[in-house]
Order: sequence, then structure tokens, then C-alpha cells
Amino acid sequence: MKKMRKLLSAILVVVMLGVLAAGCSGKSDSAGNSGNDGSGDTKKEEEGKTFKVGYANKTLNNPYFVALDAALKEEVEALGWKYASLDADEDINKEMENMETFVSQGYDLIIINPIDSEACLQSIANAAEAGIPVIAVDNAPDSSAECITIVCSDNERNGRAVGLYTAETFGDKPIVSVLLSGVKGAVVSQERRTGLMCGIIEQRTGCSEDEAWEQAREMEQTLIDKGKAYHEEADFAINGQGWGNWTADEGLPAMEDLLVANKDINLVLGENDNMLLGAMTAIENANMSGIKLAAAADGQKEALKLIADGTDYMATGDNSPATVSKMTLEIAVDVLENGKTADDYEDVTRTPALCYTVENAAEYYNPDNAF
Repeated sequence: MKKMRKLLSAILVVVMLGVLAAGCSGKSDSAGNSGNDGSGDTKKEEEGKTFKVGYANKTLNNPYFVALDAALKEEVEALGWKYASLDADEDINKEMENMETFVSQGYDLIIINPIDSEACLQSIANAAEAGIPVIAVDNAPDSSAECITIVCSDNERNGRAVGLYTAETFGDKPIVSVLLSGVKGAVVSQERRTGLMCGIIEQRTGCSEDEAWEQAREMEQTLIDKGKAYHEEADFAINGQGWGNWTADEGLPAMEDLLVANKDINLVLGENDNMLLGAMTAIENANMSGIKLAAAADGQKEALKLIADGTDYMATGDNSPATVSKMTLEIAVDVLENGKTADDYEDVTRTPALCYTVENAAEYYNPDNAF
């Protein structure tokens, strides 16, 4: 009998161990769900995981920035992720508050279009310290910024392409111009105007591209120091610089001021389309004619129409909100889902350069585009 009891006890232990093993194996539960075997619930959770992406927007005072916000929202939500945008309205303190909001609320990734290249550095560093990756768009922070990368149009090469075309169109005539710039201290402003200078110098002097860049930077410094600049060999003058804050509303009065002191100009150079649209109004209001216009960026649809129609608006460079947004979210996916870091990217990720002229503007113009 003792032997029988021992045998029964042994059998019972084996059965219980088997039941426990089955229960711990995770192969099934009362709902019939798969356990964590590397391809079950965990995989489903990973496939369905959503992320929170915050966009620290510097302003919505310009159609480009409105279109960029909308394009980023569309790209983020197409992934099934959550999107929030906070507008700083050109206020550096507000930008810092917006960045802190995204950090304190535990966002997974922050996109920033910084107001100032250096004022944003501490906010970006705070996000990085909290383990939140940051991608900059459009305007570049200082090179010391702890960003994954900066996604923007190729400002210098777009400007150069527009400058080359403009110089070729003017032929041997002297170029007597004024310049409408965006915001003082913005890297994007400097890149665009230097690109314009480079293209004009290169085409009119026949020097190499490297030489043209060097001379353009010297001309840029003279413009900063003296408010005007002249390149003798290229017979190219910039007789004044106005600041239009990227908008038509501020580009108009800035152009009015420039016209008061510069009635003999034949060209207006601009760092974006919106300011030049305001400049056109100022020129028309002054009953002046024969003044050409060329912008380093953005490819705004109103500018494309004017270029395609063969008006005095000669050319502009590309700065597509849709392209910038698409490239930004491709990087965001690699960072959040595939573990990529800043080491996997160049400091600046640029969209392809493109110059719109009367020869190609009609191909790209779409009146239904947001921008």
C-alpha cells in the first residue's frame, strides 16, 4: 500500500508539473491569444505602436509655414501617430515654453523650425537630455545643436541656380539691385543671399564655382559692414538691403523704403517669394516698370504663375513643404522604429536643388496646391 501511495504521489507530481509548465509556456490563455514567443502579442504591439510627435513652429505668418505645418501633420497622422503643433509667433521665450511643454508631456520626438539659430540651443539640449530626439526643419540651428539632422532645401545651391539664370538673362547689362532679406541672424537668410551672389558672380566673370563662392562670401561681408556691396568684374551692385520678415505684408514697406533711395535699380533680389510679392506691389504703387525680380526660394504657387506668364518675376528656387515633410518623417521612422541616431545622418539633409524659370514653371504650377 505504501508503495502504491508513493507511486500515485509521483504520478500526481508529474501531472502537476506538466500543468504548470503548460501554464507558464504562454502558448495559450483563456482568450486563445498567442503568448510572447517573439512573433505574437509583442509583435502586434510593436506593429500597432503609436508615437507622439510635437512640432515647435516658429510662426504661421507666411503661407510657407502654414503649408509646412499642414504637410507635417499629414505625414505624421498617415503613420497612425499623434501630432501636435505649437506656434511661437516669432517669440523666442514662447518657443522655449513650447519646447518645454513637449518635453514635460513626454513626446517621443520633436521637430523644430527655430526662430534663431543660437537661442534654440538650450531647448534642444534639454530635449536631448530627456532622451527625446529632435529634428530641425527649414532654418538651421547652430552647428553645435544636439539634433538628429536638419532637413531643409539646398538654400545655397538653389540661390546659385537662380543667380546663374538671372545673370545670363541680363546679358552684358550692369546689374543694379537691392536685396530683400528675411530675418537678421538666420542661417537660411545668409545661405540664400550668398547663393544668389555666387551664381551672378560665377556667370558674369567666368570664374570657377569655388572662386565664386569665395567672392560671394566677401561680398556678403561687405554688405553686412556697409549696407551695400559692388563686384566690379561682374558689374553687379547691391545698393541696399531691406528686412521683410519673410512676409508680403512686411516686404511691401521694406521695398517702399528701398525705392525712395534707389530709383535707378533694374533688379530686386529676395530670399523668398512672399517678400517679393509684396515688393511687386510696392513697385506697381510707385508706377515704376522694367524692374526684374528673382528669389532664392520658395516656389510659391503665386510666384510660379507670374514666372510662367513671362512677367518681370524671372525665377525662384524650390523649397517644397511636402518634400521637406516627407524626408523629415522618413528620418523620424528610422529613429523611433529602427533605432537610428545622429551618427547615421549628415548634419544637414538637403532636398534636391531646383530653379523655376519661364521654361519650366508651368510644369510645376498647380493652383490647387496649399503653397
